[in-house]
Amino acid sequence: MPYDVPKGGLLFAPNRPDVRLIPTDLIGRAYRRAIRRGARILGYGRPQGHERLRAAVASMLASTRGIAATADDVCITRGSQMALALLAQSLLRPGDIVAVEELTYRPAAEVFRMHGAKVVPIALDEHGIKIEAVEELAGKLRALHVTPHHQFPTTVTLSASRRLRLLELARKHKFAIIEEDYDHEFHYDGPPVLPLASADRFGVVAYAGTFSKVLAPALRTGYIVAPRPLLNSVIAHRLYIDVQGDRILEYALAELMEEGEIQRWIRRTRREYKMRRDLLANALRRRLGDALTFSIPAGGIGLWVKAVDGIDIDAWAERAHKRGVVMITAKGFALTGRPRPFARLGFAALNRQELAEAVRRLASSLD
Repeated sequence: MPYDVPKGGLLFAPNRPDVRLIPTDLIGRAYRRAIRRGARILGYGRPQGHERLRAAVASMLASTRGIAATADDVCITRGSQMALALLAQSLLRPGDIVAVEELTYRPAAEVFRMHGAKVVPIALDEHGIKIEAVEELAGKLRALHVTPHHQFPTTVTLSASRRLRLLELARKHKFAIIEEDYDHEFHYDGPPVLPLASADRFGVVAYAGTFSKVLAPALRTGYIVAPRPLLNSVIAHRLYIDVQGDRILEYALAELMEEGEIQRWIRRTRREYKMRRDLLANALRRRLGDALTFSIPAGGIGLWVKAVDGIDIDAWAERAHKRGVVMITAKGFALTGRPRPFARLGFAALNRQELAEAVRRLASSLD
């Protein structure tokens, strides 16, 4: 999403990677090797994406996320936003009810609204979405959109017991779960929690992932894994609106995955982002410990902070903007726009010096 950042300003970007870290030379060489294949790569291909990338994604999902997928279970998309749009086109009819987390990535909710759905927020707590709220709607639901690993924006992880109950509810009431796993790779403390899709015995989960956080948003590469009837519909819609993706880029990324280059890059980036998370947490405690409270999340690329009683965090954000630092408060993630005393401070897109300066500016704008 575009944000209003003043010239020379620093943005606690809620969901952006640091593109300055991207191995551009590595990607460029792979792209040049791919394009030299000539006619074999420059012509039309399948709408679901190049078979080598689909196979590489399926192998990655099986080895790191417990999802038993093959290349035929994968559709490559231009980022996770296209994935959500294709799933909405395939699942929804005007008047359908789609539930989303009460604090969410608002463009996702807008995709569902664009396809005629009524979007209903579901309450959250420290264990993720409240299953009792889902149960109340279950008989009317067509789909539920969730970010269960590192909930966006609050960073909480959906508990194991709620995951099992959610899958059973979807089976019983025949609604689809759209699981968006936007930053799975960036888990720092303990093993990552496996996706809902890894435990889906009923064929109710459509899983969407992206390379935008791992590599760069401009590469526009995401993917869907879904039950075969739904995936076939997704592929058909992909053909109608876009014909196919960038076969050259897809081939290049497949080669980098097969050679382990992207996996090595992920490990290096994960170490850097963990250091940035810890640096930001320490700086906030040192400079703003009396103003903000937060827990350090086990993963993700942001901190979810709460202003103490007596501090208007939205007014603070306005003052901070004038001082050259931008933080996105809770009302930016709420469907209703209702203010709450929270903000998401993304740390991935700022280097260590920038994070220290951003916290200094934030502290100077408190009063």
